Amino acid sequence: LGQNFGWGWGFGLAGIGMALGLVVFWLGKPLLQGKGESPNPQLIKAPVAGFLNRELIIYLLAFVGVAALYFIVPNHGFVGWMLIASIIASLSFITWFIVFKIGSDKVARERMLLAMVLIFGSAVFFTLFEQAGSSLNLFADRNVDLSLTATAGTLFGIPYGTPAQLAAVGVSTTSGLWIDTSITAAQTQSFNAGFILMFAPVFAALWAFLGKRRMDPNPVMKFGLGIIQVGLGFLIVVWGANSGMVDDAFRTPLVLLGLLYMLHTTGELFLSPVGLSEITKLSVPSIVSFMMAVWFMASSIAHFVGGIIAGMAGTETVGGQVTNPEAALQTSLDSFNTIGLWGVGIGVFFILISFFISKWSNGVNEPGNHSGPSLTDAGREDGNVANPSATTTG
Repeated sequence: LGQNFGWGWGFGLAGIGMALGLVVFWLGKPLLQGKGESPNPQLIKAPVAGFLNRELIIYLLAFVGVAALYFIVPNHGFVGWMLIASIIASLSFITWFIVFKIGSDKVARERMLLAMVLIFGSAVFFTLFEQAGSSLNLFADRNVDLSLTATAGTLFGIPYGTPAQLAAVGVSTTSGLWIDTSITAAQTQSFNAGFILMFAPVFAALWAFLGKRRMDPNPVMKFGLGIIQVGLGFLIVVWGANSGMVDDAFRTPLVLLGLLYMLHTTGELFLSPVGLSEITKLSVPSIVSFMMAVWFMASSIAHFVGGIIAGMAGTETVGGQVTNPEAALQTSLDSFNTIGLWGVGIGVFFILISFFISKWSNGVNEPGNHSGPSLTDAGREDGNVANPSATTTG
C-alpha cells in the first residue's frame, strides 16, 4: 500500500489498525478479571487539583509525552545522547541498588546480575535482528530477485508470472486476468510475521515438553542459541552469494532471504519470550517494573546502533537509484559477513558462560519457586503464585 499509493496511506492504515486494537482491548477488559488494575483504586481516583485526579494526570502526561517524542525522535543525535544518559543512569541505579539495598542477600544479588546479562544479550540480538527494516530491506530491493516463479505458466487456465516473464512468452499484462508472482521489498517484511505464526506453537510445545522432562535449556543457553541463529541468518546469504547463487543482474535468489528471516524468527523465539519471563522472575519485586523498562530500553539502544550499522552497509545512489549493483551487493555481503560472525561469536560466548552463571537463577525457574506478588493486581493477597502456602510479603 505504501509503495503503490503513498506512505501516508500505509502508515495511516497501520494507525487505524492500532486504533481498532485499542477498541478490542477496551471491550475485552471484563475478560481480564481485574488483572492490571491499580492495587489502590481509591488513591488514583482521589482529587489532586480541582477535578484532576492522579489517573487523569497520568493520561494527560502520556499525551504530552507523545507530543514531545514527535519532535525528539527525528533528532537522531539528541536521541543518541539521551540513550547514553539513560544507560548511565540505569546502570548507576542498578549498581547502587545491588550494593546498598540488596547487600548481603546473595540470591537476590545473583538474580539481578543474571537479569543484566540477559538484557545485554537482548541488546545484541535486536541490534542484528532490526536490520530487517533498514539494511535488509534495501538489500531486498537492490540485490534480491523478488520473483516467486522462475518462468511464466498457467494455473486453471490463468497465466501467472512476473510482468517480465509474461512479456517474454507474449502474454499481455495490460488487460485480462493474470497472477503477478513478483513481490516488493516491503512485502518481505512479512516473512518474520509468517514464520512467527508457523513456529510459535511449535516452540511453545517444545519448551513445555522439555520442561516436563527437566531438559529445558537454561535462559543464558537459549539466549546464546538465539544470537547464533541471528548471526547465521546473515552468513547464509553471504555463503549462498559467494557460492555462485547470483544472477547477471547481481541479484541473489529469494530463498536465501527467506532462510535468513526464518533463522531470525527462530532465534527470536529462543530469546524474546524467554527474556520477558526471566526479567520478571529474576528482578527484585520492588523494582521489577524498572527492570522491564531497562529491558525495553535495550531494544531502543538496539534500534539506534542498528541504524548506525545499516548506514555503514549503505551504498552510493543517484536520485535514490543504485548506479552500481555489483558494488552494492559486495558492500552488503561484507557488512553481513562481519555482523554475522560477531553474532555467532557472541552467541558462542553466551553458551560458554551459561555453564558458569546459570546457577545465578538460584532455582527461580523451578515449578515451586516462581515468586509471585504479595498482592494481586486487584489488591488482594495471593501469597505465592506457584505455591499458595508460601508468602512473598516483604
